[in-house]
Amino acid sequence: MRRIRGLRTLAAAAAAMAVLAGCSGVDTTTGSASATSGAPSDGVEIVGDASTDVNKIAIAAIADLQSYWAEEYPQIYSGDYTPVGGGFYAVVPSSGDLPPCASSPDDVSGNAFYCADADNVAWDSEGLFPELQSKFGDDVIPLVLAHEWGHAVQARSNFDGMTVTREIQADCFAGAFAQRMHSGNTSFDLSDADLDLALAGFLSLRDTPGSSSEDPSAHGSGFDRVTSFQTGFGGGAESCTSYADGTPAVLELPFTTQEDADRAGNAPLQQIYDGVPKDLEDYWAALWPELHDGEPWTPLENGVIGFDPDDAPTCGGSSTTDYSLFYCVPDDYVGFDAAGAMPQFYDQGGDFAVASLIATQYGLAAEAREGDTGDEKSQSLKADCFAGGWTASVLLQNRPTSGYSLSPGDLDEALSALLLFRGSGDVDRQGSGFERVDAFRSGVIDGAQAC
Repeated sequence: MRRIRGLRTLAAAAAAMAVLAGCSGVDTTTGSASATSGAPSDGVEIVGDASTDVNKIAIAAIADLQSYWAEEYPQIYSGDYTPVGGGFYAVVPSSGDLPPCASSPDDVSGNAFYCADADNVAWDSEGLFPELQSKFGDDVIPLVLAHEWGHAVQARSNFDGMTVTREIQADCFAGAFAQRMHSGNTSFDLSDADLDLALAGFLSLRDTPGSSSEDPSAHGSGFDRVTSFQTGFGGGAESCTSYADGTPAVLELPFTTQEDADRAGNAPLQQIYDGVPKDLEDYWAALWPELHDGEPWTPLENGVIGFDPDDAPTCGGSSTTDYSLFYCVPDDYVGFDAAGAMPQFYDQGGDFAVASLIATQYGLAAEAREGDTGDEKSQSLKADCFAGGWTASVLLQNRPTSGYSLSPGDLDEALSALLLFRGSGDVDRQGSGFERVDAFRSGVIDGAQAC
């Protein structure tokens, strides 16, 4: 068994993603699809400059999306797919030329949308798409358009629901198309790294923490949006058809105190250092007997140790200087860099980013007690799942001995930590961000028994 398992020293921590696209500013989901025909999928024409790099990508994506939905729509709904026929508008907002459904350049600037009244799709080809391409590569553009096609499918299927339900279902449809891209059956080749960027993008599109899911402009929390994207990716377009108001549940939490709102839901870092290990011990003391026929949980022998890398502890006689966060198997303790890495995680990801990362190491401790002999990646993903199980316990407040509760945005902070905070070689050892988020969500939704 490996002596040290955890997060190596960061090569770099990724910054939060910029907003990919939105559906605000115009009425994009009312009305019906009025056009009955459009350009063939192999001959897409746009209104705008078809020679720019981003618009070439958009044209290829539109062809793929029309073809994809011509195949998928009859399998999940009654009748054939009617191609989007009201036009495709590559808009230069500074020119003043506007597409149908837009009343001012602000409706299009920094935006992409589907308008059901005109059955058209429009995007900012001057600012949004070039910026996305420069930051995240070509594949982000078809994913933005795939979300908008989700709204076109809703118009054709007469889907009715709250704004937030429509948005997360469109995220699900985008995930289904992403799976087609990932399989190599489109004009694009979506890599695992591109998938991680896509999930980080959906996190960035989240509602402001503390928002109400009943708000007419609500799009869902980052957890909601990522969950829907991964639902579509794993289950295909058919898995998105069961969406209805309340199904799946939208996890947008309100602030319960003004103090928590003033702190944006973040407790002081030292409180996380002091309190989270105690709550994790309480969680495992309650859970372990359920998983192991009444056997009591054995607390970590040497607890949790925060250290300065210049004076790092040893693990079984080996140096831990190259690790930011780890579980030491022979000495039975969790260690973390309290001078650099954890404060950085806290500043960039929030308090629950730190809490969830510590929780993953307790998951590794549980696996050591189980005698888990799996490979390092499978052990890491199982630990991520266990961290999700602990998070669900905090969310449900099902332990009377726990004083913890989740603040708005905490679930999103956990996902961002799993996606963004990693060092050299961590993807091979721990799994991609997409895989880690999926494992964590499994624990949140289905509990530790599913791990």
